[in-house]
Amino acid sequence: MTWNDDETRDHVARAEALLSSLAALPEEAVREQVADALHAVVELYGQCLARVLEHTAGPARDALVADELVGHLLLVHDLHPEPAEARVRRALGPLHGAELVAIEGGTARVRLTAGGCGSRAERAEEDVRAAVTWAAPEIERVEVTESAPEALIPVDSLFRTGTASGT
Repeated sequence: MTWNDDETRDHVARAEALLSSLAALPEEAVREQVADALHAVVELYGQCLARVLEHTAGPARDALVADELVGHLLLVHDLHPEPAEARVRRALGPLHGAELVAIEGGTARVRLTAGGCGSRAERAEEDVRAAVTWAAPEIERVEVTESAPEALIPVDSLFRTGTASGT
């Protein structure tokens, strides 16, 4: 039986808790042996995933990549076929006023464009950070800046600069 998203998230949380508890094992040799065994299994699964990707194309491959759990597993093994920049741009697409400026190293720079008349951008920084983290968990840091809103009437046009009418 396939897990639903809630069951999957619960299992991920359980696995993370179990992995974190390994550090509490009293014997260093046991900790190292367990870590080596886990790494060997993860590498084996990574090779299996690479072969699955080699044998899939088109809609089947797209469906695998789009699945949240499979997509993140592909990222763990550095097998995700889509670059982080493309994934982040797609994730920011629905967030009106959010624009990816650059990804440099492990940092994504995102600009929020404020709406007219100085209003805050439609989406909060937290929404942007969540979207980037979901799309590209390998990104370590998200820097969000707000750009000034564009004036509806240029300020310069409010001042008379000449005396064309003689006043």
